[in-house]
Parts: sequence; structure tokens; C-alpha cells
Amino acid sequence: MNVLFIITDQQRADHLSCMGNPVVATPNIDAIAARGTVFHNTWVANPVCMPNRSTILTGRMPTAHGVIFNDRSLDWNANTFARRFHASGYRTALIGKSHLQHGMSRNSVSRYRGEVVARSPYPDG
Repeated sequence: MNVLFIITDQQRADHLSCMGNPVVATPNIDAIAARGTVFHNTWVANPVCMPNRSTILTGRMPTAHGVIFNDRSLDWNANTFARRFHASGYRTALIGKSHLQHGMSRNSVSRYRGEVVARSPYPDG
């Protein structure tokens, strides 16, 4: 079985003709949707893109995987469905941007005198 997982950035479902948009023509996505699985009642875990992508890949909420803002990276060793597919013998690939590794991870956020502070392993500038 082949699996094609498409994530677009900042695209609402009602901006696809297969989801009922009478103006925008999306024939290629419509063809994929006609032969695949379309989820009609879905919700995001976080309205910000990086936390939500990390949730989709890990199946965990932002509070569990640590990506709660766009300035936090998903831990490089996080268990994702892509890793599980690869471990099961699938050939996996990413085309485009993942926008998962950007900035500091939650491992670089620590408490100092009761307040959360961030420290970066990189020099200023």
C-alpha cells in the first residue's frame, strides 16, 4: 500500500473545490481526494503551524511533545509516524518544507528562580 500525506501551510479546507469551493479549481487534489481518504470533521491541536505539524507527526499534544510555539523544535529523536513507516520497510521522503526544526527545543528551556528562561547553545548574533 502506498501512503501519500500532504500538509499545506495556511490552507483552509474550504479553499479546495473537492470540499465545496465553487470558485477555486484544484483538479489534482480533487483527483487524489476522490481515490483516497478525506477527513471532513477534523480539528487542530494548536492554531500555530509548528506545534500542529508536530502533533500530526507524533500523535501527541503540544504539551507532550514540547513544541508549543513556532520558536521550539520537535526533538530530533521524537517518535513520528514517518519513523514508524520507515521501520516497517517503507521508503519515506519529505518534499518541501517540514518546518519542524527551527529554533530551540524544549530541552533548552529551563527554570531559573521559578521563571521559565531559554538558553541557546549558539552564540549571540
